[in-house]
Amino acid sequence: MAKLIVIIAITGTQGSSVAKVFLQEAGWTIRGVTRDPSKPASKALAAQGIEMVVGDADDVESIKAAVHGASIVFGNTAFSDAFASPTAEDMAKLRPGQSVREWCYEKELQQGKNIADAVATVDTLDLFVWSSLSHARKWSGGKYSGVFHFDSKAHVVDYINSVHPKLASKMSIMQMGLFITNWKWGQAAVPWEKRPDGSMNLRIPGSGDAPIPLIVPTDAGYFVKALTQVSPGKILLAFGDRLTWSEYVKLWSKCTGVPATFEKGTVAEHDKLAPGGYGEEIGEMFAYAQDFGYDGGDPSVIHAQDLGVDVPATRIEDYIKGEDWSQLLG
Repeated sequence: MAKLIVIIAITGTQGSSVAKVFLQEAGWTIRGVTRDPSKPASKALAAQGIEMVVGDADDVESIKAAVHGASIVFGNTAFSDAFASPTAEDMAKLRPGQSVREWCYEKELQQGKNIADAVATVDTLDLFVWSSLSHARKWSGGKYSGVFHFDSKAHVVDYINSVHPKLASKMSIMQMGLFITNWKWGQAAVPWEKRPDGSMNLRIPGSGDAPIPLIVPTDAGYFVKALTQVSPGKILLAFGDRLTWSEYVKLWSKCTGVPATFEKGTVAEHDKLAPGGYGEEIGEMFAYAQDFGYDGGDPSVIHAQDLGVDVPATRIEDYIKGEDWSQLLG
């Protein structure tokens, strides 16, 4: 009998990747959870034989119904778009003295708790895979307390461990590495700068030299599949390669033929690239990852080779060679 995997937020980058991988696997039935099954992305997945159901992470009961009968659930949330570009409607939701970043943190944390509360009711569950990130405030000893889009996901794990111990015993965590495609979101996301002579410079906040796990985000499904092939209780860091920023820039220059240099910067410098706290938070994320490691040095984090399972992740050199860099270089 086929097992049922339920993919929350299936039309997102990670969810659609998980769906793509499990569509190729025999013995699986796939149910996708989305807020709007009428959207083209939802219809395209339904056309491939995926059962599409309505579910909203702001509504616990809708998620409960969506995950009923599942053997495996993949859960993930997304930090609100208000983080980078808040609207007047978003600003009106803030409490007195509350920043947009803090509001986004609270919203994502609550959504994660809602998902956990729902999945905890599934009596057929074998495995819950939660897409998370490291606890920046904790692992930096409080030095980097503003990486809210990391800590919101990490605090969901804390919630599950304290409130739902049975679910915790069936949970594995996937920590996605830094998306190598983030440069497409502009300089505040990845601070490349073109110099007058045509060369490029990448200036990243932080004083350390920890290797950064870089991943093509559409590879997420391969890592989720790997976690379904081993026992629960894993914290898996998902990446194609781990490179220092200096190593990455040298590799990028070699592959593109464009001269490039790397420099260490500061959070204060990065803050100037985008207003309203967005630049500051991304700067803190970069500095945290350089100074303490992207996973914070958490000794419980493992890599794909530790699973004893083949994970065909894209190597970063292959990504660079296959990418169209005209948007950056133009």
